[in-house]
Amino acid sequence: MDIIETVSNGMRGYNKFSIGKSECGNDILCVHRGGYGGKQLIIIGGIHARECYTALVVLEQIAAFGTGGADGAYFIPLVNPDGALFFEKGDAQCSEFLARHVDEHRAWKANALGVDLNNNFDANWGTGAQNRRSPYSHGYIGEYPASAKEVRALVDFTLNVRPNATISYHMMGGELYWEFFQTGERKRRDKAFATALADYIDVRRVDGDLGSAGGYKDWCVQYLHIPAVTIELIKQGSHPFEAADLALEIPLNAGLPRYALSVLKESEQGK
Repeated sequence: MDIIETVSNGMRGYNKFSIGKSECGNDILCVHRGGYGGKQLIIIGGIHARECYTALVVLEQIAAFGTGGADGAYFIPLVNPDGALFFEKGDAQCSEFLARHVDEHRAWKANALGVDLNNNFDANWGTGAQNRRSPYSHGYIGEYPASAKEVRALVDFTLNVRPNATISYHMMGGELYWEFFQTGERKRRDKAFATALADYIDVRRVDGDLGSAGGYKDWCVQYLHIPAVTIELIKQGSHPFEAADLALEIPLNAGLPRYALSVLKESEQGK
């Protein structure tokens, strides 16, 4: 499968646009569905190279979302297109760094410069238990927060949208992560949101901060003070996964964006 082509083709017929460019100049594509006058979500996939087929879940959600109502969602299926192309084909593109690591491409998580994008956000940056200080297939935090072009594009876009919640797709584990040092009412609100989503797609809600840092979910919780979850698809198996391994996950998650918006509205009405 050519996941970059699949993503582009899967967005045909919708008003797709680019939120920015990757390190090698590939577009980071986005589609908005629904209205603009109500609650808004941002949903992302493919931030890790070897997890690029999570984009297929997001593409199905675009098709399933529909156009009715004031609530809407922004769908970004593939945040790391350079890494996805490297994972699939061993294509180093613009990157001398990737060219030196072609033998590792099927285990790759990072971008074209060896930055793990989900460790590069400004949320307790550099304090993660498995962080690295130099370019690598995974775990490298980058030179400074949002040093990676892909992260900078997603940060700028998120700040412009100011969503009410975000959902990030990864794999594997069949788990949902939501916590990042929230307290009080925010913690109660975010836990309720996480519980509802975990139950809807039949994954395990994981409590605790677990030594993570620098992720998109972490940044959304800490900086924007909104509910944000990381969903780890596929309950069993090992990397590298293929597109077919998501066959059960795609229909199960298709309706999650609409459901998440309904949970947000019910929470607000229950105050």
